[in-house]
Amino acid sequence: MKGRPVAPSQSYVAPESLKQALSQLQPDTLLPSQVRPRHNTLQRSEWLLLWALLADALHVLASFHPGRPGRSSKEKRQWEADLAWVREESTKPFSFAYVCDHLGLDREAVRSHVERLITNA
Repeated sequence: MKGRPVAPSQSYVAPESLKQALSQLQPDTLLPSQVRPRHNTLQRSEWLLLWALLADALHVLASFHPGRPGRSSKEKRQWEADLAWVREESTKPFSFAYVCDHLGLDREAVRSHVERLITNA
């Protein structure tokens, strides 16, 4: 045993309930929810989250164009942030590229659609 020895008066005795709980641990057990399918499809909730993220950005870009009169500064900042999100090239989780790739959408086609939304707004 490495380390400094523990004096008998300093030894630790675990309570019986802790001993019983530790004896029931089974570290080699995996739950079905912890294992992803081999074909790496998104679970429904993940797919819905990514879809909601993209849908919200498209809604903001179509509805809150800063060129329209009566837009608040908060709406303008949100519009600019969503436009920057669509135009960025990052592939980090929850980036535009990541969302499109995981939803099975062509990034450039969606970007082209966004440009049409902005032009027509």
